[in-house]
Amino acid sequence: MKSACTSIKRPKTPTRLLRLFTAAAALVAVATCHALAATTLTIGAATFPDSLMTGVSSATSESLILQTYDTLVARDSDGNFVPALAERWEPIDDTTWRFHLRKGVKFHDGKDLTAEDVKFTIDRVIDPQTAYGFLGRISQVTGAVVVDPHTVDIKTKSIFPTLPKGLTDVAIEAEHYYKEVGADVVKRQPMGTGPFIAKKWVPGDRYELEANKQYWNGAPKVDRLVIRQIPEAATRLAALLSGEVDIIEEVPIDSVEEVEASGIAQIQSAATTVGLVLTYDVRKPPFDNPKVREAFDYAVDKQLILKEILKDKAELLEGQLVTKKTLGYNPDIKARPYNPEKAKQLLQEANFDFSTPVTIMTQAGKYVSDVDICNAIAGMLLEVGITANINVVESGVYLKQWAVREMGPIYMVGWYSQGDADFATVWYTEAGKRTTWTNSEYEDLFRKARSTLDEGERRKTYARMMQILHDENPSMFLYGLPAVYGSTSKVQGFKAAYDKILRLTDVVVK
Repeated sequence: MKSACTSIKRPKTPTRLLRLFTAAAALVAVATCHALAATTLTIGAATFPDSLMTGVSSATSESLILQTYDTLVARDSDGNFVPALAERWEPIDDTTWRFHLRKGVKFHDGKDLTAEDVKFTIDRVIDPQTAYGFLGRISQVTGAVVVDPHTVDIKTKSIFPTLPKGLTDVAIEAEHYYKEVGADVVKRQPMGTGPFIAKKWVPGDRYELEANKQYWNGAPKVDRLVIRQIPEAATRLAALLSGEVDIIEEVPIDSVEEVEASGIAQIQSAATTVGLVLTYDVRKPPFDNPKVREAFDYAVDKQLILKEILKDKAELLEGQLVTKKTLGYNPDIKARPYNPEKAKQLLQEANFDFSTPVTIMTQAGKYVSDVDICNAIAGMLLEVGITANINVVESGVYLKQWAVREMGPIYMVGWYSQGDADFATVWYTEAGKRTTWTNSEYEDLFRKARSTLDEGERRKTYARMMQILHDENPSMFLYGLPAVYGSTSKVQGFKAAYDKILRLTDVVVK
């Protein structure tokens, strides 16, 4: 079949009619070519948030949010910090950072981005009534001051060396839009300066967007983007191999060979900075007892899970929160060895109630092999006399329980350090509001590490914090996980990101 874009034969007609016919045919040909060139990129996502509200401290949520919004400072897929809405920035005194905005950046409704929008965003983030999930990233910020339409100063309580890094998680919102439509509309129909324009949001099902052809950093190479929630790993895999979707998240490790041998799709993976942990509710028995938490650590054969389930594609967390390449990793700490007899002894000393099952809550597909890991842990706990039930919940349920810190006795979560321990350790502080464990020395050390520009001093401080976490076991520290994606042979330009954020502007679908 010939392409609709091939040349059209001209009939033998009078000159004026010939000119009219030629002009009309050219318009039809151009329109037809454009229609044929229109492309849709379809993603199979493992989990969805329950809304598109900014500030939800979840990589899943952030990956959707950053399709429509931009930040002042951005991360690329390799973890480098790069200019975004701010062309440059610098500290002008101990408590002030100045950010210089790009000129000519427009929101999706055509209105200009200004420093007033940045101030509005910062003020909203730090307002306690907002309950902004990423507030912990910039908790030293006290406010923002507009210098001129393209310059804004961000004020802090004290020296705050990680502010630019923290701002990579703060999406800049349009003051006028937020005030015109209100928060309830914004969380269903976001409007920012990002590469894609929101069109349709169906919670638990799909998110449809179209390319922002006026995007300041270059228009996306596809016309439409559809992100579908497909929680079951087997269903996602089938959708990929049938060509129903172009890219899927969280390919199970044991399916990697199948994808690579299919001739239809390939694997894209990246090491991440996420530390996968099982966190305890230390407010209530049995996990208010440190001996019980220590016993659970000895009861789990982490090396066996690493070999048999993760196929050695992950990194064992050495008894601490952060991965080896993270600033703040303590090389002197090692993971507790598998020792079921030691576990039984500690449980007996703690008068553990073996007759009452414990529940481990997780999401399905949020992290690589998450349900399989939980099931393996439950089996190992059973060998020391503990019955553990696995409660697999949808992301919306998980986030609702998360918001009120009622996750049950044990829950699975991953903390991203983005290469700096500050980003992960904040969630174990009282201000972070993400765990029930507290420790006064840890709190003091966290503030100290955030208040110095001396990297050597920061490393020393974080090393001590890792030791405290190891000694007290507020969580069972498991693995640094990879991000594993599958993409069909039609897809070009896709790159797996270390922070699991979908960056899709350069993706082409052939």
